Amino acid sequence: MMTLVTGASGLLGSAVVDLLVARGEPVRALVRPGDDLTRFGWRDVEVCRGDMGDHASLAEAVRGVGRMLHCAARTGPWGPAAEYEIANVRGTRALVELAQAAGVARIVHVSSITVHGNDVRGPADEYSPFHDEPNPYSRSKVAGERLLQGMIREQRAPVVIVRPGWIYGPRDRASFARFAALIEEGKMVIIGSGENSVPLIYVSDVARGVVLASETPGVVGQAYLLVNDEPVTQRVYYETIAAELGVAPPTRHIPYRPALALGAAAEFVGHVTGRKQPPPLMRYGLQLAGGENRFIIAKARRELGFVPEVDLAEGVQRSVAWYRATQPTVLPASASAVRPAV
Repeated sequence: MMTLVTGASGLLGSAVVDLLVARGEPVRALVRPGDDLTRFGWRDVEVCRGDMGDHASLAEAVRGVGRMLHCAARTGPWGPAAEYEIANVRGTRALVELAQAAGVARIVHVSSITVHGNDVRGPADEYSPFHDEPNPYSRSKVAGERLLQGMIREQRAPVVIVRPGWIYGPRDRASFARFAALIEEGKMVIIGSGENSVPLIYVSDVARGVVLASETPGVVGQAYLLVNDEPVTQRVYYETIAAELGVAPPTRHIPYRPALALGAAAEFVGHVTGRKQPPPLMRYGLQLAGGENRFIIAKARRELGFVPEVDLAEGVQRSVAWYRATQPTVLPASASAVRPAV
């Protein structure tokens, strides 16, 4: 059975392809026209070039496919809302409709914990309410899920939804590499007390969860959170990275609420001035790092048999080894610039 992986050059998509290739399964990778795949070393992977706004390329990608693992998304909390709408809402609708018409039997849509908000302030699970955050990524992921839930009800679309947490691991330039650089240079700042829970999950664990969602009988129409429920605080996460790097851990703090107010002000100024690059402070990253985000994965454990395998110590060790090997190509950035990986 041919499996289509969209967003295959991204952090999660490439890990899903790696997993399927290791299992000896035929894979078709949908990637953008300019993406360089030489770094992956894939053999016998069929490559399809296109994007979520190109209907013809999507139709070609789904032809002859048995299942589709939809990892592609416009990520990051800053940019034109229309780009997020095209990739995360309209493109997703078109892709699922084309997949249904082509006879694809199972579709896994990769959503995000951000649909529940970026600071849940207590334990949350799949039944916690959606919450639109004031950024186009969060809004589009909520809109995309609501759209798919309607398609599941009304069109019997064979979709399973997974909502990964804060993904990290090798190839993660959006957050882990930048955090490691800031910690190594002594520039990392703890948001708030640092005792808040952070919803981390190692990238290969998410990839396994995605594949499980595509193979488990009787789960069409369901949604599953994918996080590592090992208790980890912001402070412990930074200290673990610092220890692996062999440097002193961060000790400087900025208060959480005032930081959010500054982030909101920076975003307002950025919008008024038409800023194209993200402001140095943004609420999305501040909330993800400094908010209280603890998620329960009992449903995924029970129904998918999902068990996170890579704990924080091992995940950071692997990630730092990758960071060391690629360090010359990584640029530091503000701690608030963390971006989702899917």
